[in-house]
Amino acid sequence: MYLRTVQQTAGGTYIVTLPKEYVKSLGIDKKQVVKIELEDDRIVLLPTGSKPMIQSKTIKTSDFKDPKLLALAIVNFYIMGHDVAEVVSDEKMTPTQKKMVREAVENLIGVEIVEDYADRVVLQSLVDPSKFEIDALLERFTSFSRAVMRDAAKALRFDDKTLARDAYERGVELTRQYRLMMRICFQALRSSAVRESIKAGDISSLVVRIVAVRELGRVAYYCMRMAERVEETEKVGEELAETINEMTRVVDEMLDDALKALLKHDLGLASTVIDKMETVRNLYTKAFKQIIKKPEKEAHILGLIIRAVRAIAGYGVALADDAILEIFSK
Repeated sequence: MYLRTVQQTAGGTYIVTLPKEYVKSLGIDKKQVVKIELEDDRIVLLPTGSKPMIQSKTIKTSDFKDPKLLALAIVNFYIMGHDVAEVVSDEKMTPTQKKMVREAVENLIGVEIVEDYADRVVLQSLVDPSKFEIDALLERFTSFSRAVMRDAAKALRFDDKTLARDAYERGVELTRQYRLMMRICFQALRSSAVRESIKAGDISSLVVRIVAVRELGRVAYYCMRMAERVEETEKVGEELAETINEMTRVVDEMLDDALKALLKHDLGLASTVIDKMETVRNLYTKAFKQIIKKPEKEAHILGLIIRAVRAIAGYGVALADDAILEIFSK
C-alpha cells in the first residue's frame, strides 16, 4: 500500500501521483485515457482500451492426498473467478488424479483442458461474464428449479419413473449453472467493470445477489433430491399424492413470489412468502400423518420427499428475507 498527498492545481482541480509499478502492471502508459468512477466511498481508476487481466492459479497435487479434494480445489478455482489453473505434480500424476481432473472439468461450464502432460494439466475458463446479466440468471435458475420440483411431484402422483429420472438429471445440471453464477458474482466483487456489465448495481446489491444465489443453490439441491427419491417410490395413494401436490404448489408460488420480491423490491410480496410457510407446515404435518401408516421402507422414502419440499420452502423464505434486506439497504 502506498500513501499519497492530494494536491490542488491553480485551476481548482485535484491531482495525485500514481505508483510506477501499479501503472505498469495495468499496462497504462503516459497520455492514455483512464476512467474515474466514484464507488461508494472510493475513487476507482480504470484503464480504458487495455486487455483484461488474467487470473491464474497453481494447484499442487501434493497438497491434496485425497483425489476427491483435488476435484474440489478445481471447482474452487473456477468459482473464485480464475481464468487459468495449472494442476501440477512433483512426479507423474496418477490415473486416479487425471480422472478426477477430467470429471471436475466436465462439471464446470466453459472450462477446457488446454494442455495435458504426465506431470501437469492446464485448465482454462472461456466464460465471458459480460455476456450475462445477474438478475436474468437468477430468474432462469429459479424457473428451472421450480420445473424440476413440479415434475417430481407430477411423477409421484402418476407413478412416472421416466419423468422422475428426467427431473433428477435436470437437477444435476443445475449444479453446473449454480457454479457459473457464483463464479460471475465473485468476478463482479473484484471488478466494477464486471458489476456494470452484469447489471449488479452497487456492492451491497451484489452481496445480496450472492446470498440469493446460495439460497437458490440449496433450492436446486433439494429439488434434485426430491426427484431422486420419487424415482425410488412405489405408487402412492391418491390422498397422499394430492397432499404432496398441494404442498408443492404452495412452495412453487413461494419461490416465484420471493424472486419477484427481490427483483422488484416488493416488501408486501416478500411478507406474503414468509406467511405462506405456515401453510407448508400444516400440509407437511398432514402428509406425515398419512405416511406413518405405510410400511417402514416406503414411509422412509416418502418422508425424505416431504422433508425436501419443506426445505425448499425454507430457502424460499430465506430468499424473501434477502429481498427485505435489499429493500431496507437502499
